[in-house]
Amino acid sequence: MSAASSTTMSGRERVMTAMRRRTPDRVPFDFSQGFSPAKLEEFRQRTGADSPDDYFGVDVRGVHIAGTRQATDFSAYHPDLPPRTHVDEWGIGHQATDSRDAQHSHLSGFVYPMLRLETRQDALDYPLPDIEADYRYAHLPGQIAAIQAAGLAATAGLECTIFEIAWYMRSMERLLVDFLEGSEFAETLLDRITAMREVQAARYAEAGADIIRLGDDVASQRGMLMRVPLWRRWLKGRLARVIAAAKRVKPDLLIFYHSDGDVTPLLEDLIEIGVDILNPVQPECMDGAALKARYGDRIAFWGGMGTQSTLPFGTPNDVRAVVKERIATMGAGGGLFLAPTHVVEPEVPWENIVAFVEAVHEYGRYA
Repeated sequence: MSAASSTTMSGRERVMTAMRRRTPDRVPFDFSQGFSPAKLEEFRQRTGADSPDDYFGVDVRGVHIAGTRQATDFSAYHPDLPPRTHVDEWGIGHQATDSRDAQHSHLSGFVYPMLRLETRQDALDYPLPDIEADYRYAHLPGQIAAIQAAGLAATAGLECTIFEIAWYMRSMERLLVDFLEGSEFAETLLDRITAMREVQAARYAEAGADIIRLGDDVASQRGMLMRVPLWRRWLKGRLARVIAAAKRVKPDLLIFYHSDGDVTPLLEDLIEIGVDILNPVQPECMDGAALKARYGDRIAFWGGMGTQSTLPFGTPNDVRAVVKERIATMGAGGGLFLAPTHVVEPEVPWENIVAFVEAVHEYGRYA
């Protein structure tokens, strides 16, 4: 047992110690991607509380930039917009696909505003949001200071960093074809997005965030969505620029990187460009114990609790057993933040949520 583990830490101390791959007093945890609408409603009915983070006493709170005040007319990019479609600040149309989707927070159809664009000039002319605007960051220093004063770590959201936001506008198929063809359109679009993300990351660092949450889903559970050389050609350097922009401002800032699926082929590259934390480490396709043994001296792990397996389909005893195993392997010597790997869906029994939290407290202490 280290000296750090002999005393009770604040949530912020616990998170930062663990994510710097040292030994905290216990394993930190949260519900990283939240509860689906139906599950959140069940939580409220069962507990009378509004916030799972507050109720369960998790160790972090997230912050985001303020919503845009910019009103952009995207009608030229959506000549045939389907009914019941919401267009966001990037011009992306979001369309509910059926009534069951109301139970889930992340299922919708996309309507791609850049699907028919072709040239470099098209990419230059497209109206991107005002991510750089000062008013979108004005609230952050005070909000982050209040989170930290409460003894919690402040994470700043910058997910869908480059690749995902680009394909949400372009479509995944067209963007991957652009990559294969080496198109100027894709070069220009990704460079514009990256420049904006550099500003956003630097502003989060200036505001005092402890951790910036970057992420692009670049893998499935069967492997990469693109060949590794393509990822290196199109995304690695741009992601490195975003990380460098933040760390120039705040060198001790931690960088969290999210990708669903099996991103094992990218781990050396991610470590090289400054990623400190890998999320979500899906147990359905990644071996957390093996990753800890091979990479655990250079990167920390956030996640590990399967939302396609144990949480929805296991018993409370199964949940406790998996928590105990993850802590014994992935959490050995620190370096683990235990969390569900995705949204807690309606199918997850309430008893399994309770068992997850209780097991972290029972098995997660390093004393």
